[in-house]
Amino acid sequence: QQQKQHQPPQQPPQPPQPAAAAAAAAAAAEEAAAEEATGASDDGEDGADDADSGGGGGCGTEEGRCPEDEALFSAASEVLQRLREQNPQFELDGFQNIWVLKPAGKSRGRGIQLSARLEKILDVGVGRGAEARWIAQKYIEHPMIINSKKFDIRQWVVVTRWNPLSVWFYLDCYIRFSFADYDPSKLKNRYAHLTNNSVAKHAEGFDDVVDETMWHSDEFSEHLAGLGTVRGGRQIEDPWLEIVQPAMKRIVYQSLECAQDNIQPRTNSFELFGYDFMVAEDLSVWLIEINSSPDMSYSTSTTRGLVKSMLEDLVAVVVDVEKFGSRPDRPRRKWDKARLETGRYELLEPLRRRREEKFPKIKKDAASLAVQGTGLKLRKPKKGECPRGMEAEDDPRFSALAVLAETADAPQTCDEAPGEEEEPGGDSDDGGGSSDGDA
Repeated sequence: QQQKQHQPPQQPPQPPQPAAAAAAAAAAAEEAAAEEATGASDDGEDGADDADSGGGGGCGTEEGRCPEDEALFSAASEVLQRLREQNPQFELDGFQNIWVLKPAGKSRGRGIQLSARLEKILDVGVGRGAEARWIAQKYIEHPMIINSKKFDIRQWVVVTRWNPLSVWFYLDCYIRFSFADYDPSKLKNRYAHLTNNSVAKHAEGFDDVVDETMWHSDEFSEHLAGLGTVRGGRQIEDPWLEIVQPAMKRIVYQSLECAQDNIQPRTNSFELFGYDFMVAEDLSVWLIEINSSPDMSYSTSTTRGLVKSMLEDLVAVVVDVEKFGSRPDRPRRKWDKARLETGRYELLEPLRRRREEKFPKIKKDAASLAVQGTGLKLRKPKKGECPRGMEAEDDPRFSALAVLAETADAPQTCDEAPGEEEEPGGDSDDGGGSSDGDA
């Protein structure tokens, strides 16, 4: 009777049992009740762990996810990995979709705005006059951070000749830190997002830490060496010389190569550029902008020494090596082997410059080349010439495409080319030159 009283009401009444069977059933019921109580206490203690593991209510595996969640997790991981392989900037994007807007008619950080709202970006970018020209760039939300500060790299580059392209890369540069700690959630704090010295100098307390806002590239190299970077199972001893700086050189040369054909060359002229780079957490290098008139002021103790030495080496490149002012054309050297006194300036792609200097000069009238002749006018077919209509396919016996396809499929020997016949009694080269010409 006690057993029947403890049974749930939805269960049907049990048939009468012998005494031994009833005792065994009572013992089993007590064990089940004890296990339920123990399981309930364990669930109460492990509730926080289940929440952290992402498991759904009541269904869980050893990883804390039910089979449905496990399948979704695997699919999401696969998609993210494919995005990482296809998108080189995958690691740079955050979750706020921040964009930086730069006015084309201003410099030194003036007028730069950050926004994650499309309506604001359109409101700023659509205007009148010179202020209507804006540059919109995707903001790097996950840059490398040093001492809670965002930073960029200012690199000097000198171009002394555009054809062939002659680019001199200064091996020393400086790092510019933001004044305030980096926080992507606070877009209105210009001192946390802009590293320009002309912007940071207006911050309260800047004069007390002015020399701490810049590093020499040697200090940055020491910092990178202490990160313990591993690539391909090998410890990188000097990431600055092995990873970062080679990437900067490659970007510099490729960017100038893109604009090479759009520059009007002038005799005895050169230009100094200021490249701004940023480095991500994985040591990938990204070009931010190129400045045509970089700052040469002694803003900090770091730039005071760098600017002086760079200008001295610039004179050595322009006057002593390139011979500006002493001869109308640039000297030709074995640039990949010559020992040049250029200080810390290094010529990029010296072998390519040496090779391209051997090319003959393009004649002045080469740009006016044109095809001259009389255009063919198709007449209307006469009656009976096209019995199947104008749009019908050509007869294979008279189709040029069919003849060319048949010729291409025919076997050929190594000594004769399609459509060519060897002239009897003489060489095929009437000009007397070698038949093995350069491509």
